[in-house]
Amino acid sequence: MKPLLPSLALVALTSAPAPEPSRLSQLVEANVLGTHAFQVALAKKEGKGDPACYSPGALTQAQLAALETHQAALMKADVRAVRAWAEGKDSSFDPKADLEPLLASGLTLSDTLPVNVFTRWLAPRMAPRVQVRAIASLFQTNLEVERDGDRLQELFAFYAGLGLPVYLGQLGLPGTDEAFLAMGRELEGKSCPSPVGTNAAEWQIAARKNWNWGEKNLGIRDDKVLAGELLEEPDVKALVPQITALPAQRIAVIGHSFTMQLHWSTPGAFVPIVTAVFARENPKVEFRQFQGGGLTSTRAMSRFYADVVAWKPQQVLLVVINRTDEDLESFRRLGRGLAEAGAKVLTFDDVHDPKGTANGLRDRELAVARETGMTVIEVSPLLAAAPGRDRFLCLDGIHMTEPYHRLMAKEWLKILVGAREAALPQGH
Repeated sequence: MKPLLPSLALVALTSAPAPEPSRLSQLVEANVLGTHAFQVALAKKEGKGDPACYSPGALTQAQLAALETHQAALMKADVRAVRAWAEGKDSSFDPKADLEPLLASGLTLSDTLPVNVFTRWLAPRMAPRVQVRAIASLFQTNLEVERDGDRLQELFAFYAGLGLPVYLGQLGLPGTDEAFLAMGRELEGKSCPSPVGTNAAEWQIAARKNWNWGEKNLGIRDDKVLAGELLEEPDVKALVPQITALPAQRIAVIGHSFTMQLHWSTPGAFVPIVTAVFARENPKVEFRQFQGGGLTSTRAMSRFYADVVAWKPQQVLLVVINRTDEDLESFRRLGRGLAEAGAKVLTFDDVHDPKGTANGLRDRELAVARETGMTVIEVSPLLAAAPGRDRFLCLDGIHMTEPYHRLMAKEWLKILVGAREAALPQGH
């Protein structure tokens, strides 16, 4: 395995002159307040949370929403201009537009809010305080899981652009699930009742999310890094001549969260890993993902079918869920329609998704796949027998970790270059 090179963002963190603390602190505290405004409204909407902790004070619902809008606009500001302002340099950034309204909100941050509880836990482990609050701000947001894919990712980019640390690994803390659970046990019971989960396991998941997303956002460990590592392994290195010889073509993937790079469970999902392998070794092979969390065949048919056909791929991989007869009929229509459009359609016999296709429909799903001429890639026996299978399932009990995605990437890669048959040898 090649040693990892530090990303530019990490180099910036460790070698660039630190921006002027008071202005940096204003930027971080503005985000804490913006997220709190959103969670105050969430607490009222869901009827969860201690009213003393999540009090709007004199603010109306419309004023809370306006604060969240200011935070969204702040995230969209040119971070280079914001950093120049924070460093006291000439800058086009105007703090009056969105920063000052957040700081002047009048919202009170109770000592028992999760963001403040976490600040006190982290503070003795590092300094200065602005770095502690940046990490705490990220935890504050990713405890509220519905904004994992938007506001949280904006915060990662914003803080990294300001030269602030964005995950616990940059502070020298350990990154094991066991360490995160120990942290969660220390934090459990110290926060007021909240619209976000704060038991030990929920803090543990928040820490794992923070770690994996931090490494991905900084380019320390992501799909491209995993692709490079796989290409150094003998069984994948042996495939390079076949990878480079593959003719130019388009490969579409219609898939649920197991195929998506955004999810926190792994540094890289198997589809982005394989995409990155080809980007390095044979960029004439073009990949495009049509993706959605919990994607059923019915949703895939309505959301993506027309766009996939219009793109005119030579191959299409389906990683979709079938829970009802309607889903199975949509699966049939996907298979037939894509084949009639000229694509070779592939699917796996089972991706071991605990919330995926209903067990009672598995045999019928495979029958539909074969009836419509799909290539069914057999991986289930390999997954069941893999030495690292006890580490496949991530902390949420649904999604899969890096060892799973490495195995899946290798098997799909072998199929793409003709290095294995769809069916495994008898007695494998």
